[in-house]
Amino acid sequence: MIQNKLKYLAAALLILTLLVAPAAAHGVYMSWEANGNNISTHSYYQGGDPMANCDVTVETLDASGKATEYLKDKTDANGNYTFELKSGVSSYRVKVVEGEHAVSKKIDVDAPSGSGSGSSGSGSLIFGTEGPSLFTIGAGLGWIVGIAGIIMYLQARKMNKSK
Repeated sequence: MIQNKLKYLAAALLILTLLVAPAAAHGVYMSWEANGNNISTHSYYQGGDPMANCDVTVETLDASGKATEYLKDKTDANGNYTFELKSGVSSYRVKVVEGEHAVSKKIDVDAPSGSGSGSSGSGSLIFGTEGPSLFTIGAGLGWIVGIAGIIMYLQARKMNKSK
């Protein structure tokens, strides 16, 4: 009787683990502002914590959308980064990366206002891996099934000794 209950319990645990949605890591976001000849960005996590000392890549984008690396640097302790506009370029892509967290934002400085001064915006284009990988999920399921198997083995062994 106990053995049947353990089988149902193990099956229920397995089914529940398959139905649980992966817990997503917090999102990352970027806001920006163009002032005169500079663009300032602020990169931060969903809770508002800054993406401090993270890798920054700034690319220039031509009319066809082709990207050319312009700058590589790091954000400051507050998740801020400022760079100077390149002459003749009005579109940039700024990427900020920390491990598996990353945000990428296309910035058009000649958008509605016609000049770069005073333009601003924000975005949350997230790329990279957020949340656990399939390998991590599979490993977790393996642990659960393994532990359930050990418990069932010990229960069966105990039942055989009592007979």
